[in-house]
Order: sequence, then structure tokens, then C-alpha cells
Amino acid sequence: MSSDDQKFVGVMPPELFLEKFMKPVSGCAAAPSVDFSMVGASETVRDISEGLIRAVVKHKICPGLRLFTTKVKKRSIEEQPSKPCSEHRCSEGISNPGYSGDELDSDIGYQPGGAGSTRNPQATTLPQREKASLCPLVAARPQPVSRRGAKRKRFCDEYYDFATAALGFEVLHSLGEDPFHDPGDLAPPSLRPSSRLDAGGDASTMSHIDFARPHAGALPCGLSAFIRAISEAVATRSRLLAYADAAFARQHRCFLFQVVIIRDQARFIRWDRSGAIVTRRFSVSDHPYLAEFLWRFDHMSDAQRGQDPSATLASRRELKLFENAMGDFLHSNCSGVRKVPDADRTLDTTDTYPTWKIRVANEATGDATELVTRRPFAGHRGMFGRSTRAYLALDLQTSRLVFLKDSWRINDLHLRPEFRTYQELRAHNIPFIPYPAYGGDVRSPDGALQETISRLLSAERSDWRVTSPRIEGFIHHRIVQDISYPLDTVQDERELMQACHDALIALDRTYRELGIMHRDLSSLNIMITHDGECVLSDWDHAGTLDQHARGVGTFQFMSALVVDSKSKRANEHVDDLESVFWVILFIAIIRFGVGWTEDDIKVFHGPNYRNRAGTSKVSHLCSRDYRGRFKSKAFTKFLQDLASSWADYHAVLYFSQPDKVREQPSVMAERLEILDLAKQPSFWIAKFESGIRAYEAEQAEVAAVLPQHSAAASPDVLLQNRRHSAQASAASSSAVRASGPTSRKRKTPPAEETSKDSSTRRADPEGADQPRRSKRLKMMRDVSPGRSRAVPYRGRRR
Repeated sequence: MSSDDQKFVGVMPPELFLEKFMKPVSGCAAAPSVDFSMVGASETVRDISEGLIRAVVKHKICPGLRLFTTKVKKRSIEEQPSKPCSEHRCSEGISNPGYSGDELDSDIGYQPGGAGSTRNPQATTLPQREKASLCPLVAARPQPVSRRGAKRKRFCDEYYDFATAALGFEVLHSLGEDPFHDPGDLAPPSLRPSSRLDAGGDASTMSHIDFARPHAGALPCGLSAFIRAISEAVATRSRLLAYADAAFARQHRCFLFQVVIIRDQARFIRWDRSGAIVTRRFSVSDHPYLAEFLWRFDHMSDAQRGQDPSATLASRRELKLFENAMGDFLHSNCSGVRKVPDADRTLDTTDTYPTWKIRVANEATGDATELVTRRPFAGHRGMFGRSTRAYLALDLQTSRLVFLKDSWRINDLHLRPEFRTYQELRAHNIPFIPYPAYGGDVRSPDGALQETISRLLSAERSDWRVTSPRIEGFIHHRIVQDISYPLDTVQDERELMQACHDALIALDRTYRELGIMHRDLSSLNIMITHDGECVLSDWDHAGTLDQHARGVGTFQFMSALVVDSKSKRANEHVDDLESVFWVILFIAIIRFGVGWTEDDIKVFHGPNYRNRAGTSKVSHLCSRDYRGRFKSKAFTKFLQDLASSWADYHAVLYFSQPDKVREQPSVMAERLEILDLAKQPSFWIAKFESGIRAYEAEQAEVAAVLPQHSAAASPDVLLQNRRHSAQASAASSSAVRASGPTSRKRKTPPAEETSKDSSTRRADPEGADQPRRSKRLKMMRDVSPGRSRAVPYRGRRR
């Protein structure tokens, strides 16, 4: 079972689902009765879909919505493969080994069983996990206001539009494709009441359960009792998850409703970032739940349907302003020294990402600012979890592009809201911090926090909690700040060392004055500005020693003790200091490394190596040998010194254990001193300053050898220029030797003289007919009697 299968909560009675999530509007009339008998009598998926739409239209159950069968534009299907790791590349072509930072995976869409198809219940085509349909088979959107007298086809396929999509229906042909079990499904066949439907086959021999009637006993706890593992059920569950994922990625939503139609039966699903709440299966012909659902959904507002009320579609004027600003930025981004990776994704060309105007409120002052944005250029593409998304957005108030971070922070008292942490850092003037302009937790117009509720329901009833007990709760959070650049855009080793040095200063000041630790150092959190100044961002996992939180941090850059699966030790300040070493080593390898292989950098592998990750990091520190792995000898020596100091620290920790103490008191005192030094940021800051001075001295020495070059150039550039000069001198000498002693070079007139002559001829019209004088073509004048003409001189006469 996948981790996504552990996020389902069920099964919930449909009447309780309607009461809790779709309360009727006061003063609204009762839902009309609808005859859905033709839905179950259909033979194909297409017939079931059209029977559903025909019944809804006939009885006018939702006049404000238009139900239609969907079709997908080819340009709306993205063909780029998903990227499991970062874009980082080593100089030798080694990809980032399992980097677990938030990545925006590309969507590869296809339409399994699209409009007009007839799914064979006996041979269902299983969708691949990386290939997921972007839209359901049947969808609903607000009914457009038609012109008077205009006729519209009642049943026609329409393109699915994420800007207006409100509700999706997954239509299944048989109960064998149902992704969930219900109470009574696992009962012996003798206790199952007979019926005309079952998981496929002849209707006379089928049986099913009327789940509207109560059954003795609750659904047994466990995934196997709720999640069906057969191939048809897995395929359906994958499609449902893909629909919800695509909707949340392209719309700004708090939750999403779905309807699953299984011949003459149905289920309701409510999705949010914590999980999905699933109802019990019921008969659409015998019970009014489906008609009541559609009637109430039609009378609900957009916010009650799950859309974020702080996000609306941008106007044409706002769209034009945003595209012009992004066009200018992308032009400068392509030609600039530093680049925002994948910034061109913002101007999405697949027509599936609408342009939104987002209202971001300042939690400190209460003021609000409107931003225009389209597609996130980075972030985590997953239905469940924090789902951090990074946007380039246009601030309509200042008319400049800013960085918008949209995430769902964990609802944990031990984790501080990121915007409030920034406020405390600003109050104490902590340097090298990207102070946001505005942000905070997102609230609805009535002042309520936008938070998930699947976790609350999973703990409300013991017979519903059939999935993972670790379903997290999340709160919507936004932050707006200036645009920064990843650490791998540094120009040389000196800039890399300076950025990490400044990050250490920020960590030191924050811990000394506030007692706050960062606890999530990574190559994407230590960033630099356009001028190369360090900014230490992403303080959403920050906390004090008393605020213990599990599962925080980026795996590849955690300290060896924290990442060890056998250790239950909470984060300490020294772990942040060690994370800085793993960050600088990682960036050094992918930017300036020479001859590194996958076996050499297993310390940065993903969670599959978690059981031995801590031991692997300690082994790397003890067996480090960076000689010949970097072009700069000063930088190599600096990294070697850092690794040696951390190796001594871990060796002392190992031998300081109670069963390892066999040393003399003097030796133990020396080791305790090593432990004390490693926990002091000033110790590591001094090492960085020494490394920077050594690197600058190396630069000055190389520049002195080649005085014709600028002293500010890096050693790599200087060596390359020297090689080019040597090659040019060798080529020139070869040409002279080949020409021989009698060869003569033709002299070319100076450029200034040539341009002067040409300009004089253009300015003097009388001299235009005069013969042209040059050293390549000479003219002579025939002065014979009776005529005067110019004759070209073609060489010496023999």
C-alpha cells in the first residue's frame, strides 16, 4: 500500500456527510425527487454518464450548474517526464542523489476511458502511477447565461476548464472497480442479501449489500478492511487521487468534493491536505442522497464548495500587466548572471493553469495586498502534506515582481508560524534574514482559519480511523518577500564560503538572543540576493529546545545523529552547525567538484538509505580525502579542515559513551574541549574566515603570475586565459614558419583612415566619379589623343 492510501478516512454514513459538510441554506426549498433508475440500467460508461446528466436536467435538480462529459485538449496534456530529483548537476554529469527538497513534478496527462469510450469491466486498462488523467469523465461548472433564443446542445462533450470547474464525477461500470470496502463486504456470502448487481458478470447471479440498513459490528480497523488492493480498485483510486491533485495544483482550494458513480450506486468524497473522507456506498435509486447532494451543492457559495475566497480570477487588464512584467523578468533572467530556476514555468502555455488574483493579508497590521500570479515555478506536487508552492507574482500596489510562498504549515504547538518567527527576528535586527513584506495565516472572510479537518474526523470515531493514525492537521500560510536565488548560483568558491559564513552568523545571533534553532538547513534555504549577499530563509520548522517536533528538517543535510533512525535525540544548535557543512559540501561538489561519482556521494542519498544514513555520514567524515577533487587547493584544504573537525567531534561522542570510557583523565579533558568547541558557532566562523583569506591569497598569487589579467578574476578563468594565450602564440609561430622568408604581408590601412576616406567620398559628390585609390586595386589613366579614360592596372607588363 502506498503512503497516499493511508490518508483515507471512512466509511462515513452519507446522511452524516450531508449534515456536516453541506448544511442546507436557510429558506431554501427541499430537494426535488429524482428518478435515477436509467443510470443503473445503462450498459456502458458513456450511457451511465448521459443517463445521469439526462436525469439531472429533466428534474432541474441543479439549475445553476451545467453537467457535461469532458474532453481534453492536446495542448493541455504536458508531455515532460516528472523529475524525482533536483536540477543540480555535477561537473562530471552526476545528478543530485535523491534530493528530497520540494519539487514541482510535471504532469503527464492522458484520458483513460474518455468521452465516448466503453470501458470493458473485464479488461480495465490500468493507469501508470506517473500517468494520471487531468480531469474526470463528467464535470459540472456554473451554468452560463445563454442569449435569448439561442439553442444549445443538451448532450455534448466540452473542454474541461480548471478556471470554472466546480465538481467532478468518476463513473465506473462495475462494483469490481470500487476502490473501497464497506461494512458487510467481508461478510460470508450466506449473510449477504441478494440483488441484481455485483462486481461484474450476469445480473441474475449477482449480490450486493444495501448499505443504508445498519449492520452488526463496525468495520474492522486496518488498511485491508477499507482499501481494496485488486488491480481495478487500485486504478480507480489512482484516478481519483490524480483528479484531486490536478484541481488543487491549478486552483486555490481549501477542500474539494467528488462523486463516484458505480452503476446504480454512489459514494461522496471530501478531499483536503490532510486526507480524504469517504462515505458508505448507497443506491441512487432507493435513497435521495445524490439528489440532496446536488441540490445543496447548487445553492452553496464558491467558498462553501471549497474554493479559497482570497483568490479570484484575474481580469484582462491584470493579466496583461502580469504577462508584461514576467516577460521583462524572463528576459533579464536568461541574460543575467544569476537565474531563478524554471522561472519560465510561471507563464504556462498549456492552458490548464488560470491566472489568479490573490489577496494576501498582513498578520501584523491587518492591511492586504493583491498579487497576480499563474503557475508555481517550484514546489511540492502532491495531494497530501504541506504542499509548499513557490510563485513569482506581480504586486499590484508596487508594480513589481515578488516571491510568494504558499504552504500548509503543520498544526503543531511545537512548530512556530514562519511569519511570526520573522517578526521576532526583525525585532532583534538579526542579519542575513529575508524579512517578508507581509504574510501570515490565511483566514476566511468570517475570520476563521483555513485549516484541514480530516485529522479531526479520523480521531472522532474509532470505527472510522482505519488508516494511518498519523494524519496531520494543517493551516494555510502565505509569505511575500523579495526574490532571491539558490545557493548553487554562486560564481566562485569564495562567494560560496562567504554565504555559508553569513548563515552561521545568522544562526549564532538567533540562538544567542532568542534561543531559536532553524532545524531545516538545506541547499535551498541558504540563498543569495542578486548582489551575492546571503539570506537564510524558510524558518517554518524553527523552534526552541523545549519545542520538540518530530520529522522536521531536510534528510540529506541533517546531522549524523539526528538522521540516525536508532536515535531519538531532538535537534540541538550543534546540529544546525553541522548541517551547514553538509550544505557547503553538496554545493561544492555539484558546482566545483572534479571526478565525483555516485559511490562517493552516497551520504546525500534519499530516505531509502535511512537505516544507515547516520553511519554513512560519520564514515565519510573519517575517510575524507578531497585532494584532487576541487581545482582550488585553498578551497580543498578548507573543506578538509572542516571534515576533520567534525570527524573529531563524532569520534569524541562515540568514545564518550559510558561503555567506551577507558581513557585517562587528561585524554578525556582534551576530548571534552573538542566537544565544547564544536558547539560554539564562533569556532566554525573563524574557520570560514581563515578559509576565505587563504582563497583570496591564492587568487592574488595566480593574478601575480599573469599580470595582464585582472586580479579579480578567479583562478579557473586565469588558467583558461593562459592556455588560450599559449595556443594563440603557437598558432602564430606555425603560420610564420609555413609562410617562408620571402613571404610578404599586405598592409591594411588603419580603420580610422578607411572610414574617413569613405565618409569623405560620401560627403563630396563631385569626387564620386574620380578613380578609387587603394593598394589592392590601382588605376592608370590613358592619355592618348582624342580620348581620356581610366584603365585598370593589372600588374607589371612583361
